[in-house]
Amino acid sequence: MNRIVVPGMSTIIVYSGGSNTTAVSEYIAKKTSGKAVKVSQAGSEDLSAYDTIVIGGRVHAGKLPKDLVNFVAEKKDVISSKNSAFFVCCMYNDDKGQSQCDGLANNLGISKHTFFNKGKKIVQEENNPVDDFIATF
Repeated sequence: MNRIVVPGMSTIIVYSGGSNTTAVSEYIAKKTSGKAVKVSQAGSEDLSAYDTIVIGGRVHAGKLPKDLVNFVAEKKDVISSKNSAFFVCCMYNDDKGQSQCDGLANNLGISKHTFFNKGKKIVQEENNPVDDFIATF
């Protein structure tokens, strides 16, 4: 697996969700030599120490987990001052997924965003869309 690392840059991935979100978060952490942290454990993290902050979540009934939404709201100032990105794992793999992701990202105030379907499966593929997302950081 090739790593995408920029010297001196540090990345944290704060996520909430199930196994697909975990798989994508851990994959991003490996590829960037970053750190993946569940939102329930992220309260003690000093986000200002990171150059890039990635927020990841899963969608249920059209909404992100409340703990993730609250975390982003509480840390909005530091997240907006950093290179930030957002991904969501959802059940769609088409325009509906993109539309859902656009709305969720807008609500969080994070412009750089994407969505993934079947996260556990795609991180095992060579040249997968997660690599394309990482390249945007």
